Amino acid sequence: MPEDEREAPDDEIRLDAFLTWIWRGKWLIILLVAAASGVTALTGAQQRETHTANALIEVGRVWGKPLKDIYVTVETANNPAFVQEAAEKANLRPGQLARHVQVAPVESGRPRSFAPILVRVTANTENAEESVRLAQVMAEEIIARHDKLYDEALAPHLDQQRWLEERLKQIGTSPVEQDIALKIRTQLDEVVANNSSPIMTEKTHLIERIVPGSVSRPGNLRSVVTAGLIAGIVGVAIACVIGYFKAARPDRQAA
Repeated sequence: MPEDEREAPDDEIRLDAFLTWIWRGKWLIILLVAAASGVTALTGAQQRETHTANALIEVGRVWGKPLKDIYVTVETANNPAFVQEAAEKANLRPGQLARHVQVAPVESGRPRSFAPILVRVTANTENAEESVRLAQVMAEEIIARHDKLYDEALAPHLDQQRWLEERLKQIGTSPVEQDIALKIRTQLDEVVANNSSPIMTEKTHLIERIVPGSVSRPGNLRSVVTAGLIAGIVGVAIACVIGYFKAARPDRQAA
C-alpha cells in the first residue's frame, strides 16, 4: 500500500481538535484574562507618581587642571561610605539617600569618543520638595569635598603670588634691578591671571539652582495588556491540556 494511502494514527491531534478544546475552555480563558488584567490595573492605580530633581555640577579646576576626574567623582559619590556621611550630615537614613539618588557623568562628544563634562545628581521620590532636598544634600557633599581639594591645589600658587609681590617691593631703582623687576612683574601677572581667571581656576559648583523636574506616572495600560496576553496564553494551554486528557480517556477505557 502506498504511503500516502495509509490511515493517520488514531492519536494524531488535528487542528480542529485544538479549536474545539479552546472553545470549550473559553470561559476559563476569559476568567484568567479578566483576573490578571484587573489585578494589574488595580496595582498600577495604587502606585504614586514619581517626582524627579536634577542637580548639574561642574567640577572645579586650578590652573586649568580639574580638581578630580569626573568618573572618579561619580564612583566616589556612589560609594556607600560617601552616601552614609552625606546622610548623617543631613539627618537622613543612608538607605533613603542610596535608594532615591543616583550620581552619573554627563558626557558629550561624538560616539565612541564621549568625554565627561558635568556630574548629574538625580533624585526620584514621591514628593517634589523631597526630591529637591535629596539632590541638594548629595550635591552639597560633593562640592564640600571638592572645596578641600581646591584649597589644597591653590595654596602653593597663592604662596607663589605673595612671594613675588614681596620680592617686587624689595627691588631698588637701579637699571639692573629694574630689569629683574620687569621679569618678576611679568611672572606675577601670569600667576595672578591663573589664580583669579574663572577660565583657569574655579571651584566646583552647581550650574543652576535645583528645582522640581519631570513627573513620571506609572504606565498602566501596557502592563494591563501584557498581563492579559500572558493570562490568555496560559488559559489556552490549560484548555488544551484539559481537552487532550478528556479526549484520551475514552480511548483508554475502550482499550
